[in-house]
Amino acid sequence: MRGVYGRMAAGIAEFEYSDALKKAGVRWDQASLDRWLTDPEAMAPGTDMAFRVPHAEERKALIDYLKTLAKSVPR
Repeated sequence: MRGVYGRMAAGIAEFEYSDALKKAGVRWDQASLDRWLTDPEAMAPGTDMAFRVPHAEERKALIDYLKTLAKSVPR
């Protein structure tokens, strides 16, 4: 997940993303990650992602952590 914050969804050529995520046209930021972690299927119908984080405090903590990883990756 290093470098995901700020990157376009389905932005790594070597990874096999679902067609739904490829078509999402989303840049991962605070709002989009919060929506994704809340309900991936609502954001990208047909996605392969089944993991959800129902609690807002936990989503915020995860996103805050992902932000720290983004700072350590050269752009």
